Order: sequence, then structure tokens, then C-alpha cells
Amino acid sequence: MNRLELTGELYQHRLVAVVRSKTADQALALARAAAAGGVKFIEITFSVPGALDVIKDLAARKGLHVGAGTVLAPQQAERAVGVGAEFIVSPSLELNLVGICHLANVACFPGAATPTEIIAAQRARADLVKIFPADLVGGPQFIRQMQAPFPDVRFMVSGGVSLKNITDYVEAGVTGICLGSAYLEKLLSEKGETAFIKEMQQFVKLVAHARQKKSTSRKK
Repeated sequence: MNRLELTGELYQHRLVAVVRSKTADQALALARAAAAGGVKFIEITFSVPGALDVIKDLAARKGLHVGAGTVLAPQQAERAVGVGAEFIVSPSLELNLVGICHLANVACFPGAATPTEIIAAQRARADLVKIFPADLVGGPQFIRQMQAPFPDVRFMVSGGVSLKNITDYVEAGVTGICLGSAYLEKLLSEKGETAFIKEMQQFVKLVAHARQKKSTSRKK
């Protein structure tokens, strides 16, 4: 799947589970539980011990798209792509990664938190612009404000996503909506795998309902 197809697929599903576990085994368990709940995109951050091995393991799983997160250097991007990462995510404006990713036909989502950073990412041909921390810069309302001057930019959001605001982000047209690592880790450890999977399924249902509602309103 090329990078354009990948971002199109992400727009259909929206959800990305961000994994920042303390061990590789915990990361795999969390990723697999998220997948069991219907989340098809998993971001393994480079802070996970053995992150490349985790990415390689998950990349072999059918129906799952795996990317590398907290990528801050070209060498990290190259190594992640080498083991099967389909997308590269940064918390900051790492524009030097865009060309590396595109050369490998891999999607690149650099971070931004201001209009200046957003336009810089767009000019560098980023596939999505990741707004981080989304909750602190204004959440769905910030996205709507930025869509006016930047109508062609496609956004990813990370930070503070919950069952309460997921619908707002879908209705705002956000392409990628990240479920935070701290939230996921806490949910799995405190409520267990069964409850975790059910909550992921709730997210999936809310996304599907919001997409259907938006599609219906456009046809009227």
C-alpha cells in the first residue's frame, strides 16, 4: 500500500492507538488488544524498548497498519521503514523526515501547534499535519479555525482524545485521531483486556456513526 492509499485508509477508520509501553511485551499486548477492539492503525513510539522488533512483529499481521512514533532523526525513520513501518510520526516539526519517507513511499506526519508550523509542514508536502498537544491548543475548535486559512491541509490530532470529543473531531474532518498512550495503558491495566476491547469498540462505533451522520447531512 502506498502512502496515498494509506492516508485514504486512515481517513476511513480515523483511529490510531499510540503505544508507549515500558517493555516490548507490554507494547505487543496493548497493540493486539487495540486491534481486537477494531483499531486498525497502531503507532509504536521509539521510546518503547525494542521498538523496531515490535514494529516488525506487528507489521506481519494482516489487516493492521503499523507506524513509528516519536521519530526525531533520519536514522530512526530509515530503520523503522526498514522493518515495515507504513507511516512515520513526530511530535515536532521534523521536516527533514518528509523526503526520506516519500522516497520510500511511506507517509509522514510531522507535529505542529501553530499556524506557522502548519503552513511549513504543508509546504514540505507532509501527508498529514499532526496537531500536538491537541487538547492544549484548542481541540476540535482549533482544527476548525485552522481549516479556514488552510483548507487543503489534512490533520491528525494527538492529546486529550476521549469518548466525549471523538465525535467532534470526526465532524471537524480530522483524518487521524490518536488515542493517547497514557490513557490506553491505564485503561488496560485498571480495567483488563475485556473492558479495554469494549471501550475500543465504543470508539469505533462513534467514529462510524459520526461519519455516517456527516455523509447524510452532505447529501441533503
